[in-house]
Amino acid sequence: MSNFACSQPASIYTSLANGGSVKFVYCPKCKELRVKPWYAQRAWCSRCRENGREIPVPRTVYTYVLYALILAIFAMVYTYTSSDELIFLLGSVVGLITAFILQAIEISRGERIARAKIKATRSDATTFRKKGWL
Repeated sequence: MSNFACSQPASIYTSLANGGSVKFVYCPKCKELRVKPWYAQRAWCSRCRENGREIPVPRTVYTYVLYALILAIFAMVYTYTSSDELIFLLGSVVGLITAFILQAIEISRGERIARAKIKATRSDATTFRKKGWL
């Protein structure tokens, strides 16, 4: 018989456990807003290692288009390696560039939403103005 008693069953953290949102972490000490890595279990600032505030931002259609685009890129690269048709390689390069652009649009949209949820105080105003947030 084990002396170790667990009151709750163990759960494995996966990226699908994020629900329908992308999470950002705001550090009140550094005044930094960053995307929370999918593998991180706690909201902490990657700069000063202090606890931060987690801000969820809902996903949009662009996120799911990105997922489909990445699968299509892998499929095109695989098809290129088996058929040696140059059009599949060129299509995958164009798809990769498109994915980078969509990701930049989606991250900037999420940052705007997350910044809108941060309440600025008078002492934070000068720091936020320097960063261009106000």
